[in-house]
Amino acid sequence: MSDKQNEQGAEEWDAILNQLRQVRQQVQEQGPLPEEEKAEAAEAFRRGLAMLESQMNDMQGGLKGSSGNW
Repeated sequence: MSDKQNEQGAEEWDAILNQLRQVRQQVQEQGPLPEEEKAEAAEAFRRGLAMLESQMNDMQGGLKGSSGNW
């Protein structure tokens, strides 16, 4: 079960990173983005930050010593 979740998380990370790389390339080649594309890029960035925050919370919640905390 966790392998499937890890795989889905990795796929989502890849999708977000690919989208942001494409935006970076477009900006380098064509200049500033139109407003609609700026909103899409900002949303991808926010999704990435939310995923990172969630993963950090999962890691912190799972890291406990034998007494139940560090």
